[in-house]
Amino acid sequence: MILPRSGLGHKHGVVLGNLVGLIDSDYQGQLMVSVWNRGQQSFIIEPGERIAQMVFVPVVQAEFNLVESFDATDRGEGGFGHSGRK
Repeated sequence: MILPRSGLGHKHGVVLGNLVGLIDSDYQGQLMVSVWNRGQQSFIIEPGERIAQMVFVPVVQAEFNLVESFDATDRGEGGFGHSGRK
């Protein structure tokens, strides 16, 4: 994942174009980062300046079991916001 550096956004209004970059696990090409200046002042990015940070996240290859039915739970089919209700 490519994430923004918080200081650029808070101090200068400079953010990543897509906010978070998710890279496919099998991607082999060059990485590029688009940057937007949402601030009121011009901002010059110098060569070698840190504008983003990369975080390596393990990829889980999950296997699913197809079932015909399953036991009901207290939560039931409640959607968003139902998991914390009592």
